[in-house]
Amino acid sequence: MSSAKDALLKYEASQVAVAMSALTDSGDRTTFNGTLSPWSGRSGYAPEVRPNGVITGGAVTPAASGTDDAVDVSAATAYIGGALVTAAASTDEAVARTTSGYLLLTLAAGGYTNAVAGDVGKKVVGATTSDSGTLLAYNNSTRQWLISQDDAGDVFDDDDETLSITTGTGAGAMSGVAAVPGYKISSVVMTAAGGIEVTAGYPGTALSETRGAIGGPPFIAVTSVELAQVRYSAAASADVAATEILAQANTHREVFSTPGYSIDYRNGKVTFKGALMANHTGGVAKKVYASYAQPTFADIELARDFVPAETTQSVSSQPVYGGNVGEVSSSLGQASFSAYLNDGITDDLVTLAGEKLWFRFQPNRYATPYHLTQGYLAIARTFPASGSIVASCTISAETAGANVAA
Repeated sequence: MSSAKDALLKYEASQVAVAMSALTDSGDRTTFNGTLSPWSGRSGYAPEVRPNGVITGGAVTPAASGTDDAVDVSAATAYIGGALVTAAASTDEAVARTTSGYLLLTLAAGGYTNAVAGDVGKKVVGATTSDSGTLLAYNNSTRQWLISQDDAGDVFDDDDETLSITTGTGAGAMSGVAAVPGYKISSVVMTAAGGIEVTAGYPGTALSETRGAIGGPPFIAVTSVELAQVRYSAAASADVAATEILAQANTHREVFSTPGYSIDYRNGKVTFKGALMANHTGGVAKKVYASYAQPTFADIELARDFVPAETTQSVSSQPVYGGNVGEVSSSLGQASFSAYLNDGITDDLVTLAGEKLWFRFQPNRYATPYHLTQGYLAIARTFPASGSIVASCTISAETAGANVAA
């Protein structure tokens, strides 16, 4: 058996502020971590989380002027890089369709050698026709290569000629003549400078949901926010149809508040309710920024009788035909302690009443283990005619306190 005669209770007396900065993706595009923890919840120091994304506006609609292959974009505000960015409305924003000069080559399975990332940008040459073009993208699963023609006469119309990549790896024989791609997805984005731009995907002979793939939506710059996608299934110029514009949050459009998130104050991290889409260059999620503060602790020198904020369970029963049914419920109790005061007016602890603070309790001040509780401090003071001024303190916590062994 042991007592807590050597215990030590500390309170959040001040804070070390961390300016708005990028949190680190834990790797699942769901949890993002700060550099310091825990995070203070005191007024004026509580974290402000700013995921990149649209706040207001930024609606993409077919061009009101009727201009072919163009859209209008409403004025918008967004968080980008932790800052509030404003974009003016844009009209007749050109969204190009696939144009002549692109060909999709499909290769036979027999003798096929996978293309590699280093092949992109190199020459694809037909052994029989000497047709040539530059490799833009590839899909080894479907054995498809997207090229831009070197010349209009480079049509790759020999249905079984052998293809090679100059100084490259990929190789194989065509399984049919080249196809002219008519499908294309482009992303309308807002930049960190407050501009509206269009980022084009690779054209294909069908639409794909895979980012960066042939016929798929493009990856966009990490410093931009995606507003919508415009999806074409024909190369001929025409008005953009409303059905060709997709803007579902966290699928085609980045909204700062979607998906929602929770803040883990103790571990200093933000966890989203769903994974953020991997739509930025390199297959990464949008950046998440936050400002926060790490508490620094001071001793409550004359404290006693600390009670942690803990969850308790209770059982009740409800009568049913032939017996009873037990029901279990849980409740979170307040943490509490008592402290002796100097004058009960100017004591630091008294001035912090009503604030959301961290409290750190060590059962043995000479050992490492401690208990952390965060909650709203309330104080009931007693001013006896004889004896010490005492504060009965409660900590209204939102979650149970945590034990830290090391």
